[in-house]
Amino acid sequence: MIYAGAGQSSHGGTQKAVEEAAGAAMAQAGVAKADAAVVFFTVEHAANAGPLLDGLRRVTGTDRIVGSSAAGILTQQGEIEGSQGLAVLVFSSDQIVSDPFLFKPLRERDQEIGGEIAGAARGGESSLLVLLPDTYNGQPQSLLQSIHTRAGFIPAVGAGSSENGMAQATYQLCADDVATNSVAGMHLSGSFDATIDITQGCQPITEPMVITKAEKNLIVEIDHRPALEVFARLLKGPLADDLRRALMVLFVGLPADADENSVAPGKYAVRNIIGLDPQKGVLGVAEEVTEGEAMIFTLRDGERAREDLNQMLRRQVESLGGKKPAFGFYFNCCARGAGLYGIPGIDSAYISQTLGEFPLIGMFGGYELAPLGKTNHLFAYTGVLALITEKA
Repeated sequence: MIYAGAGQSSHGGTQKAVEEAAGAAMAQAGVAKADAAVVFFTVEHAANAGPLLDGLRRVTGTDRIVGSSAAGILTQQGEIEGSQGLAVLVFSSDQIVSDPFLFKPLRERDQEIGGEIAGAARGGESSLLVLLPDTYNGQPQSLLQSIHTRAGFIPAVGAGSSENGMAQATYQLCADDVATNSVAGMHLSGSFDATIDITQGCQPITEPMVITKAEKNLIVEIDHRPALEVFARLLKGPLADDLRRALMVLFVGLPADADENSVAPGKYAVRNIIGLDPQKGVLGVAEEVTEGEAMIFTLRDGERAREDLNQMLRRQVESLGGKKPAFGFYFNCCARGAGLYGIPGIDSAYISQTLGEFPLIGMFGGYELAPLGKTNHLFAYTGVLALITEKA
């Protein structure tokens, strides 16, 4: 059996927040001692590392603790953005082996650390990596590639550790250590099922197209027409009068899986448009592109994002096949939440409404990590939902 629980607190004092959140998690799990705990906290609590760690160990009864600072946190109680918050998930099971880790320093060592993570990952009937790298100092694509090269495909979910912009640093936690410029995480192995899906905050506004001429990260031609000409046709109304605003809401969707070369729903990764050259008619994007690659243009839009969230949750219901999640992780982009929908709490409310009550913990991160096919990918403006269930 898998016993799990989650709780959250908005209390400003770290010790009190830990007691409230971890206490609620332990009560929901119905256990006297947890096997492992996950904690997400807004950056104010990082200054109180001693009370944070001591309180977690005391209440949960375990030192197998991993966590990260976040711009916001969530559980099924709701979402906390723009103020102090702390969330805790605990679980206990004879079916799951949990191996928390922390590697530092991260900067310019992504490939080396990826190899160490891969080497520490145990085999098992099922396997899941939860990764929490420092957004400011890491190169997540290099980290993921290194893990894959060393260990093959291990499904990975997670987010870039984040903060509210005031600290100019993020924090990663494991056992008795709180660090920055590091990557924390936990490898889960054993007898369980994990269903993972993503929801995009940026939705297609064009049919799939093909990049017919490219150079590194420059899109020169789309469907044999100058790329900037194709892009300019999308600029209507207020967007036509304010290019800066247009670049804040219009993005490129590229295949997450190069072998599949698909930009169907749930198959594409959103990348920013980082430059325009009117004389050459090219678009610069935050990813290298290739000729023959599929692409779409996407719009960051709250109403469309709600529908995509609903579609993702319906896919999860189908994948669960009537089973109830034992617990789950939700990694949400900092650019979603109230900033996307206009009101807070949409993602957590939709998850609860569709999947029912179960222990859920989540954070608002600097980017998101999730698998598509047999490869892990870096995402932006995305929500990643990973559900752990009893083995069928």
